[in-house]
Amino acid sequence: MSRETKAALDAAIQAHISDVGEGIVTGYVMQVAYFNADIDGRDATGYYVEVADNQPFHVGRGLASLLDYHYENLFYGDDDDDD
Repeated sequence: MSRETKAALDAAIQAHISDVGEGIVTGYVMQVAYFNADIDGRDATGYYVEVADNQPFHVGRGLASLLDYHYENLFYGDDDDDD
């Protein structure tokens, strides 16, 4: 990712968080899936990951784990309802 694009991404994320009144961004993990119809002549899906500059590994890993937890609950609900 170019420096200009990364700076724009960082600014957009902070602007959104500021718009919703949530504070200062201290880290983020972004994962994008994309489809390319012409990778070596065959269709392929790819993935791209970006994290905040100078973000420690444990912060990114923790955010990814938290996202997984929220994603699972969003789509599959809480298992406590099975009692």
